[in-house]
Amino acid sequence: MNVGEPFHLASYPISRHKKSPKRQHLFATHEKVASEGYVTTTVQGDGVHVLDLSTVHPVISHTLGPSTSFSCPSISVVESQQNVCRTYAVIASSADVELDACGRTIWVWKEDTSSTEPSSQTKKVAVMPHSIFNIFSPSPKAILFSSPTGDWTLADQDLNIRDARLPLATTSTVLHSFVFPSAFLSAYSGCTTIVSLEATKEGLTNIRVLVVKGETEVAECGVCALPILSDQIVATSCSASGFLTIITKDGSWNSFQLEQTSDAIGVYEAAQPIRLKSLSFIGNEDDQEICLVALNTSLVFLAAIASSSRTIVLLIWDLQYSVLLASQSFAIPSTLSGLTSISIAIQLTKSTSPQALLIVSPPLSDSAPPKSTRSSIFAVPLTFPKSSTLSNAMGRASMDNQWLEVPKSEETPQTKIVQQIQQAFAKKDSVKAETAFFAWANEKESDSAFGHSLLSDILTAVLHTSGAYSHRIVKFLLEKRVVSASMVDGGLLTALKHHNDWNAIQVCTQTVLDISESDLVFVLREVIRTSSDPNAMEVDLLGTAPSLPVFLDSCVRYRTSPTALRIALHEYLTQAEEVLPVLEILDKWVVHWKTAQVVVMPSKKSIHKDTFGASVLVDEWRHEREDPGHPPLLKVLSFLQTLLDASFLLLLQHQPAHAVLRRVSEHIEPELRLTEQVDALRGPLEVFARAQAKAVREAKEKQNGKEADNWRERRRLVHERTGMAVGALYQLEELVL
Repeated sequence: MNVGEPFHLASYPISRHKKSPKRQHLFATHEKVASEGYVTTTVQGDGVHVLDLSTVHPVISHTLGPSTSFSCPSISVVESQQNVCRTYAVIASSADVELDACGRTIWVWKEDTSSTEPSSQTKKVAVMPHSIFNIFSPSPKAILFSSPTGDWTLADQDLNIRDARLPLATTSTVLHSFVFPSAFLSAYSGCTTIVSLEATKEGLTNIRVLVVKGETEVAECGVCALPILSDQIVATSCSASGFLTIITKDGSWNSFQLEQTSDAIGVYEAAQPIRLKSLSFIGNEDDQEICLVALNTSLVFLAAIASSSRTIVLLIWDLQYSVLLASQSFAIPSTLSGLTSISIAIQLTKSTSPQALLIVSPPLSDSAPPKSTRSSIFAVPLTFPKSSTLSNAMGRASMDNQWLEVPKSEETPQTKIVQQIQQAFAKKDSVKAETAFFAWANEKESDSAFGHSLLSDILTAVLHTSGAYSHRIVKFLLEKRVVSASMVDGGLLTALKHHNDWNAIQVCTQTVLDISESDLVFVLREVIRTSSDPNAMEVDLLGTAPSLPVFLDSCVRYRTSPTALRIALHEYLTQAEEVLPVLEILDKWVVHWKTAQVVVMPSKKSIHKDTFGASVLVDEWRHEREDPGHPPLLKVLSFLQTLLDASFLLLLQHQPAHAVLRRVSEHIEPELRLTEQVDALRGPLEVFARAQAKAVREAKEKQNGKEADNWRERRRLVHERTGMAVGALYQLEELVL
């Protein structure tokens, strides 16, 4: 699961028309075409523009002028032949529309996207019998309109009305509406479902469900009530499976499941409510800085503004298990950063690669924003599972601590010690934090008390607090071997480098198993720069930066992925002057192993009989062959190959590197030839290796009272294992919880 870095699609100026109504400045919808599809943008006081999401180039553009405003997002519908596109826009005001028809008038353009001739474009105008709140396209030949009070009208692609449903009550107000295939309505398979949240005159909230049958009929399915006051709702989402979520003004996030009964629609609470924190909309009357969109089942994508940093946060939640699966944050665009509040909207795309359209614009206000203000659309790549599963939620409970309030009743000794440490660091009192931590840690008899979530909170408090730091706490946890790099956002080594704790960095490379390649190479770059800086020899209580050979030794020995390491080297070592000293050290290590004596046959003292009577090598023999001052040759060659893959072109452009590259080639080529010659011995020696393995196996069997030549016993075991499916593709196991 992942939320990718948002990339900018388009930006538009804000309409400054004197009679501009109080409406959202920018809308965006998506239509699936080919791979990535089309994005239809609706800009108040400007027009309607259709962009190709794969190229970010305009396909269609209708510039209508500053006097034109729109009631809702426009949509584009591409016919089956892929080249004919119809664009529907609801006109709220225009010099070409009568006053009594404003909000009911629809302009539809039909044009051939493969032609640039003006004759390929036609325009049609239609007026609906009611005001239009939103517009949907259940199919290429059907258009669905809703009114602010709950009217639903179905028309064909030429806007000829086929069916309509009146509101259940003339005093109702539509809050949100969702249209999708009827996954949770088994009786209406193949139809389109409409879920409408409506506020009553009394302030209650009703859920109204309708279905679109084919392209000619709209039918009522039922109405049910929600136990939430309508004036408290700030954001909602609903998936095709009927999983409905609602966020209220106090930050409570409620989850409900819609279901079809024999003759009605029912709703029940699907999960325990959770309460959000640290988001700007909480306790604020302005609800424009939060938006939701359902991904599938109980997975929901949330966009909001962090209250402390005023950055946009993008979060994927699984509400069934109340866990955060992925997160991303980025700065508010500079054209909006000067505003005290902004408006956020999300639209999920139907492209082959899942993406969300993020619309960031000025808030709805009676006053005009500054002239430099612009609305922007971003595409956010998303990676998420096809459905909610327990396996995806496991191990992620600690990720949501920043955004979820912990109920008072759930406070434990672990949460108390975290609070004490956080409070001490907030006051820049690291001594008090150490006293509280070690008083708690000394009471623990085993390392099992140091859970992942607890350590993540402690390390976050220690490493991410400016002005205070505790080397003792970090050293204690590292030496306990209970620290994981995933416990620290932004990278463990990066955080330690921020505090110049080089001693801890060295310990990390020996005790932490999941350091990312990018984190490792980032610190390697800092060591390179420190080694080349004559003024960087400052002695610190937390240790000086290690020499380049020492830290490079740790990097080479550390287990890494060649692909990830190559990407990290290419990203961080961008100067040939930074790569060259690393290459020279690796070359020296190759020369060392080239001249070192290789012991092929162990001495008799290095062989002994094990507990089963088989002749094996003593454990110390391999350690005697190792050189603690130089990494193993195979690891050196692997790192060298990855470095050259990432930086070879860079080194070719740097004249001083040519001599080093020639030396490396001279030292490597003989070793490659030797390897090819020795590899020819693999086949003849395989017989002896199998004989040794067989001798060890038979010695174990005899020790356990089993004769090696008991073929009947072996055949019986084979049949028993086959019956139990041991080693087969499928195997039945019993799990007791």
